[in-house]
This record gives sequence, C-alpha cells and structure tokens, in this order.
Amino acid sequence: MITKFTLARHFGAGLVAGALLSLVACDREQPSASIAAEVSSKEASAEKVQAADFTAPFVPSGKRQLLFIGQDRKSIDSYVDSGFFPAPGGVTAYIVPIYELRNPDKYFGGMGLDNDLQPSERAADWGGGPANAWKLAQDFPDSALAIGLDINESFREGGLASIAAGEFDAEIDKLADFIRLVESPVFLRIGYEFDGVWNQGYEKANEYVAAWQHIVTRIRAGGTGDKGPENVAFIWQGSASPADDAIEGKYEADISIWYPGDEYVDWIGLSWFLLIDESGIHSDIAKEEMATQRELGDQILEFARVKQKPVFLAEAAPQGYDLKQEFNANINVMIDGPSAQGKIAVAGADIWQQWFAPFFEYIDQNQDVIRAVAYINCNWDEQPMWGAPYNNGFWGDTRIETNAVITDLWLQEIRNARWAHAQSLQKKSDALEQQQVTAQ
Repeated sequence: MITKFTLARHFGAGLVAGALLSLVACDREQPSASIAAEVSSKEASAEKVQAADFTAPFVPSGKRQLLFIGQDRKSIDSYVDSGFFPAPGGVTAYIVPIYELRNPDKYFGGMGLDNDLQPSERAADWGGGPANAWKLAQDFPDSALAIGLDINESFREGGLASIAAGEFDAEIDKLADFIRLVESPVFLRIGYEFDGVWNQGYEKANEYVAAWQHIVTRIRAGGTGDKGPENVAFIWQGSASPADDAIEGKYEADISIWYPGDEYVDWIGLSWFLLIDESGIHSDIAKEEMATQRELGDQILEFARVKQKPVFLAEAAPQGYDLKQEFNANINVMIDGPSAQGKIAVAGADIWQQWFAPFFEYIDQNQDVIRAVAYINCNWDEQPMWGAPYNNGFWGDTRIETNAVITDLWLQEIRNARWAHAQSLQKKSDALEQQQVTAQ
C-alpha cells in the first residue's frame, strides 16, 4: 500500500519556502466515507472538490499547485540557469517508447540507466531535445519527476496487445526499478494524450486500457524488488486538443472509453496549447460548433471531479508565439492557416494578455482540482521535430527568460503563495540589490 510521504522525505529541505508543504499519499483502496457520499449521484460532477478529499499521492496541501518545467534538458536548464526563477517543484522527462527500455541502441528510451541499472551518460534525442531521465532526477533531487511514457504503436505494430500479454514485462520491471531508485515523487504519464489521433493504436480503446492496467499492475508488483515503488503516481492524460477534433471532424463526447479505472488512476491530466477560446477548423463543421480549448479542458476537469481525482495540467505552452522575437504566426491549417505564415508582431505584454493571463485565470478558477501544472519552456523552432518545415505545425519559442516583460509578469504570478517550488523565490536583480546593500 501507499504510505504517507512528507515533503521533507521526497523534496528535501530545499523546498521549504516559508512553510513546509506536505504531499500526501493515502491508501488508494480505502476512499473516505465523505468522498463516497459526495459521488453517490451524477450531480457530483458539478460540485467543487476539496483538497482534503483527494486520496491520490503527492497532492499539495492548502489548494497549492506544484509547478513543473519541461520538457527536455536544454529547455529546463535554460529556465533554471537564467537565475531569475526558483528551481521548479517538478521537472519533465520522456521515456520513448516503452518497447525500447532495454535496447542500448535506442539509448534505453531516454531512461538513463543500462540493463544493470547503472547510470548512462548517453542522452536520447528524437528531435525534441536531449533526454536522460535518470540524470535529470539526480541533478534536481528536490524536484518531482514527471515522465511521459509513450506506448503508441507507431513504434511497434500490435504493441498494446503485446504489453497486455506480458511480452514487455522485462521493460516494465526495469521501469519499476528506475522509479524506486529515483526516490523523489514520480508522476508517470502512461500513454499520454490517449485521445490524440496522432497516437497510433490508441483508437483501440479496449487495448489501450488493457495495456495501461497491465503496466500499473506490474509496477505495483515491484519489478525486481520485493514490493512496488511507493513514490509513484499514475497519470491518465487527455489531449484536450481542438486540433484533434479538427483532424477527426468530431468531438470525443465519451472519454470514459479510455479510462483504465479508479483503482489504476491516481491523477487525471490534460494538455493546453491554444488561446483559451480558440477552436479548430473543419470544412464540414461551422467554426462556432467546434469545441474550444476551454471547453475541452472543462470536459476533462468535470470528469476528474466525478472521479474525485486531482488534475495535472501536464503540458502547456503558448503555441504559435515566439516570446524572444515577439511575434505570432499560424499554427497549422487545422487551427488558423498554413504553418508559420501570417506572422504579426506582438509585444510581450500583449502575449501575456492573450495567452498567459487567461491560462492562469483558468487555473485559479479551477484550483479545486488543478493541483499541478507543467510549462514547456522551449525553443521549439530549433528542434528538428518541431522546426521548419513544420510538419508538426508551428510552435515558436516559449522560453520565459527570453522576454523581460514576460519574465517579470511570470515572477509576479509564481510568487503567489499557491505555487510550490523547490527553493525560495529569488531573482538575480534582488540578489544583486542585497549584495549592494551589504557592501554599503
């Protein structure tokens, strides 16, 4: 069973920023009577959930939110090394795919441990930046680690059924050992963006669910250890993507077909990239009938409220914006037009008002369930997967530290006591001022 963990155990003393934040992991199989009573009817979906009601592991107390930064090592280092921001409460890594976790020719999928569980300095790079999850965890010992675990079948035909049949148990066992060795809280996003049409095989919802359940069951069994790692939370993440609706020409009204079950899922996640009221484009559907980013987010949040699960906004960035060069351009033809065309100048303050301010307002309005947020601090345009010729759409440059105005506004936001970081807030200029005062 999952036992109680304190912040001191998993985040170290460095996360004390005025007060100690407890991340509580309770028994998954014994929800409180008050929770059972609250979810006894469908009307519970409209009710606000209190933090104390969550039985999931690693939920920050007092309606606080854990701030993650991702999603590759270069991007994380750029944020931290700028000196403007606190070390993040969490960092994001990817292990891609599950089928290659024991394959040295594929850099062990970016895990960073060889098959003897010894550290490897080799970083995987699929065109989206360097990835070595083990080294990232060791270099940020006071931060939680969020891992995107890819299980889609573009890497292995029939892969989902093979996972469920036990054909990749050795890979899952190695992952369980990795999690145990990390020691910090691990937020494992299995088969993230389950409803994304770009994830081959996930359309076979029954096979997706069976594979998901098998991975969780196997990790809980312990890998090569006597028992499963106690420092893991299992995240079920949707795409909440207007682009997906535009590609498929339909709204996924019933996301429950992908749901592995309450006993397997600890947190529910989603992605967020567009303007809050932006929708996709489809030739046969009126624009006003297409679901917006807000509406797709609301769908997942309401599902989470019914299930009494905390929400991890697990991938977020202002797609289509270049914060450094201060412009906006088309994302793709499913959203607004040919990728990287239609470029217009947008000042940092306006970028903040267009994307960031509504984003943080949405989080504030839904802080009863949104308890963790991961921002992707990335120069997408320099990465082969996301840059020209923009086969995956135009993403831009979403590095906070490259824009002085956005940096200041970001700091004003994350200085709010509700955000949990890995150290006290301090900005370079503040430190310099203190040095000057001391010298006088």
